[in-house]
Amino acid sequence: MKSIHLKLIGIAIVTVLIGSTLVYVINTQSPVEYEVDYPIYDVLNFDSYDDFNSYLHTNTRSNTNNAIDESEEAVPPTANGETTSLDQKSSDSSGGGDYYSTNIQELGVDEPDIVKTDGSHLYVIAEGDIYIISAYPAEEAAIIATITLNASQNPRNLFVHGDTIAVITQSYLYRTYEVYDTDDEENMDDENGIEIEEEFDTMSSSEEKTYEDTGGDISYDRWMDTTTTNIILYDISSKTTPMQVREIQIEGYYSTARMIEDYIYVITTYNEYEPVLYGESESSYVPKIRVDNIDEPIGLSNIYYVDSPDTSKTLTNIVSVNIQDVSADVHSEIFILGNPSAIYVSLDSIYLTSVFSNFEYALLNEIINDYVLPVLPIEAENELKIVDSLSLEDYQKSTVTDWIIQNYLESLDDTQKQEIARQIVMQYEKTTIHKIRVDNGIITYDAQGTVPGYIKNQFSMSEYQGNLRVATTVNGWMMKSYVSSIDSYNNVYVLNESLDTIGTIENIAEGEEIYSVRFIDAICYLVTYEQIDPFFVIDIEDPKNPQILGELKIPGYSTYLHPYDEDHIIGIGMENETVKINLFNVADVSNPKALATYHIKDQENEYYWMYSSALYEHKAFLFDKEKNRLIIPVSDNYIESAYVFNITMNDIELIGIISHLSDEHASASNESEFSAYWKEDYRYTIQRSLFINNVIYTISDAMIQMNDIETLDKINEIDLI
Repeated sequence: MKSIHLKLIGIAIVTVLIGSTLVYVINTQSPVEYEVDYPIYDVLNFDSYDDFNSYLHTNTRSNTNNAIDESEEAVPPTANGETTSLDQKSSDSSGGGDYYSTNIQELGVDEPDIVKTDGSHLYVIAEGDIYIISAYPAEEAAIIATITLNASQNPRNLFVHGDTIAVITQSYLYRTYEVYDTDDEENMDDENGIEIEEEFDTMSSSEEKTYEDTGGDISYDRWMDTTTTNIILYDISSKTTPMQVREIQIEGYYSTARMIEDYIYVITTYNEYEPVLYGESESSYVPKIRVDNIDEPIGLSNIYYVDSPDTSKTLTNIVSVNIQDVSADVHSEIFILGNPSAIYVSLDSIYLTSVFSNFEYALLNEIINDYVLPVLPIEAENELKIVDSLSLEDYQKSTVTDWIIQNYLESLDDTQKQEIARQIVMQYEKTTIHKIRVDNGIITYDAQGTVPGYIKNQFSMSEYQGNLRVATTVNGWMMKSYVSSIDSYNNVYVLNESLDTIGTIENIAEGEEIYSVRFIDAICYLVTYEQIDPFFVIDIEDPKNPQILGELKIPGYSTYLHPYDEDHIIGIGMENETVKINLFNVADVSNPKALATYHIKDQENEYYWMYSSALYEHKAFLFDKEKNRLIIPVSDNYIESAYVFNITMNDIELIGIISHLSDEHASASNESEFSAYWKEDYRYTIQRSLFINNVIYTISDAMIQMNDIETLDKINEIDLI
């Protein structure tokens, strides 16, 4: 009770202070600079697994610092690296000839997908199985082998390299424990070491009612889940009899993967509470990987944390596996870097990004001291010191601090408010980029840098001539109801090998946000959107002085940009309720032009809202310049068909639609428009397409269909269900 009275008294004192505050009109203010010098935080190892567990258990930086020796720093030296423009075309000397497979971002950095081809065979994930299909010639295409996984494993992606398939799966593990009478202090869940009262708190309202009605004399089996990611290698030297040769099990949720030469790099993430929650009470949690059914603990020297004020403690695990040599060592490194965001991979580096997550009173107080108090009268500082000395909870101090600051900020004009608000926004809306070197399976932390704003996806980053280019959006939402309304704005930054910012262009398209980015050599193509589609061409030839060269405004927006050739860019996006394809001419970088535009509308019902998974999944986008063919999946209801376009520098023409409709749907023309859905025809949604020579292969969960690239006549089909 005494502490409650003290808190009430403290709040009353603050209220009096606010009520008696004089309104100061500040006539002269020095302008606030927008440049922010973000700190570089130490990357450290743990002294023991107990320290590691303690770090996972705690929620504040001050507590973790007491348990961990921060004198060790694990930041190895940097190295040079450069990637080139993409080109996915290949040639298979053993069978099919030219083929065009997964749409990737960087040449030499393969991305996993649900279908791969080597020019003569297809390797397809469908309905939980992996199919090997003799694909060329198309007239003779047939399934020659099927790999059926354990029921608990959900295949997500695959790679093919030489005579090996690498299948990446997700497994969900379900654990149960019992709930007993909370009045019985001896009843504990010994297996998980969790107090029964805590378990009781997890009951639903109906469970609690039943529990109370029976006097607490019953128990419940409760379940909780965790997950693992598996890499399974199959020898396919004999295509008809694939043999499993290796399996690696990694803790955490599958995030993404890349293949560079003979090495696959798989990235998983999991929250800090998972290993602690499921660990035994008498022992420390030791992270591990399982290689061919043998558990291998991950050593302390391979577990890193960033000593930053960020409150997120997500564990990011990077594992490298040699896809050709099953006897090679498997490497695993864990990085506790914060709240994971976009991931970009070049030929020799993985760039992990983490969005800042810390809205605690201590940080707010620090930012106020740095950016707000210098422009306020001394009385404001005195009042804030009184608040800080009171016996209040942090959230109460934060609330009262807000009152005081807002009261004084009323005396500032709008320009001064926006300067302060922008400085604070840049402290909260920021993304840290971690550079991880990869070299023949060896994974090494290299460098760290921070940029204002949020990074949309992998295409918002690109490495070129040793520098990293990054496009971000600052939304400004932190300050909209606090200091002043801040319009969103967009930026492009150039970071050197050490991730120091060396080039900056900011305030691009204020009031809008980035919808798509594509870096091609020294040029950045950027699309923002609010009501129109500004298409920007930005020159980064001089990395220290990026410049906007040209701008084009057209209706709608593009969510994905793809190179047509060195002077033209394809954009796919939306305008109103239709999918839109644009071809931009960027030969004159100061004057980009839209050469051709195609709006995809429903052929019969124009009021239908159109959609394409290629809007946000670049692997669903297939383009071949030599064939002048663009293929994307499009739906006018729920089933996506493959729309095949002839695209030239003068025109975008729809030449046909390839559909995987079931027999039931094809014969149901007189039924409700939604009847096909109830017949589970969603399995006939085309997810991917690819070329082998002059044949288009379209893939859904239900079938693989082959059509002539010129006439679109059906050549063959293979049922998968």
